[in-house]
Amino acid sequence: MRDTYEAQTTMSEAVALSLPPVRPEPVAGCQDCLGLAVQRVNAGSVGDYSKVSDMNVTLRAHLRDAHGGEQ
Repeated sequence: MRDTYEAQTTMSEAVALSLPPVRPEPVAGCQDCLGLAVQRVNAGSVGDYSKVSDMNVTLRAHLRDAHGGEQ
């Protein structure tokens, strides 16, 4: 007996993608912000975009905790 199953080759619905969040910016004069921003730039310069993303998350958390919100 032959299997008559046909594989679905297209998606049933369109996928809605959003733009990535705006890159967080360090607060002027804050050494912690500066350190995180430098690590982010260094990671980007060697193509480590996973670390760039990690530094964005860390900087956002720092901005929230130390400066009362993302600046």
